[in-house]
Amino acid sequence: MLGGYTQVHDPDIQESNQLIQTLIKQSNGKLETSYCLELGCGIGRVTKSLLSRYFDHIDINDLLDDYCQQTRTLFDENGENDKIGKAFVGSIGDLQLENFPKYDMIWAQWVLGYLDGDDLVKLLRKLKLTLKKDGLIVIKDNSVANGHEPEFDPDDQYYVRTGEQFYDIAHRAGFTVIKDQRSKLKQVVRELLPIRIFVLAVK
Repeated sequence: MLGGYTQVHDPDIQESNQLIQTLIKQSNGKLETSYCLELGCGIGRVTKSLLSRYFDHIDINDLLDDYCQQTRTLFDENGENDKIGKAFVGSIGDLQLENFPKYDMIWAQWVLGYLDGDDLVKLLRKLKLTLKKDGLIVIKDNSVANGHEPEFDPDDQYYVRTGEQFYDIAHRAGFTVIKDQRSKLKQVVRELLPIRIFVLAVK
């Protein structure tokens, strides 16, 4: 899930861990930790090493049922079978979620680039209906610098957007960007694209 760059795992989790701690602290008790939804869970790397530290229950999504099962197995083996809730198998563009405020946080790391701009706006509007009042969406993804042309990887069918595009998409979907942070992972592996972390709150 890291494109062969396994040395990215520890600094990635550490960076994201610090982010969640900051968000919880800055919320002054408003950000709850009951339910999280992870988009593009893969084999559970972030689910197990990060999100399970904070959230009582985690719903997961991935295109492949096998990945969702592997993620669930990580917790079943440790007697934490109630940690993973629902598994939504399929493309993020086809997600069928329950339209009521359930999630305290939705985590999307290296997955939203599979949608074009309009489809991403539609997804975010759908996700907005599932967030609790003070819930947040965290996006951690490849990005290109403002002033540079957006990129599209034809092999992976993946869009790499500018920060301006992320802001525009968030605004169109009814969100405000409350945090915009540049990841330091490129300092670990120079071959990585620049990575930005956006935290979205409902307007």
